[in-house]
Amino acid sequence: MDINELSARIQKKYREPLAAFRGKVFGPEGHSGPHNEKDPDRRLPHLGPVRSLWDKHVDLTLGGDVSDLGWLMEDPSVAGTCVTISIAGHHRVMGGRTSLPSGECDAWVQAIFDPEWMDDAYRAGTLSGVDGRLSTVYYRLFLDEAGKTMDKPANFNSPELRKMSEL
Repeated sequence: MDINELSARIQKKYREPLAAFRGKVFGPEGHSGPHNEKDPDRRLPHLGPVRSLWDKHVDLTLGGDVSDLGWLMEDPSVAGTCVTISIAGHHRVMGGRTSLPSGECDAWVQAIFDPEWMDDAYRAGTLSGVDGRLSTVYYRLFLDEAGKTMDKPANFNSPELRKMSEL
């Protein structure tokens, strides 16, 4: 099954939770900045756990955040926002974190973002969990002040960022 087919299945199966998650990520609850960076009670929007469509033993948890680029990069002259989506895998039987198939992660991000945004989104790398297995995948999308996608700012230093259209 290709990513487009899997994304369509995800959208069909999780239509309402995805809509709620999108609303939270792109609404005030998902916006990070100096106004809430020190709030100890702040929780980022999340979705899940949801069952993996590729592996019945894996649950996924998704998190989202939108940050002003000027604040994120500590440079007020940089305009726009950075949307970050994280996807973590949890083994239902063994407990603990587990590795994730990149194809399914890409399909989840495609289900969250506007389809027209996918070519401009970036896979931002993976963090290892238990025993060095890659268990949390990160994606970023950069938007200008009008909400249109843009390339990452030139001085946004993150060596693992790879544009989805180039994978």
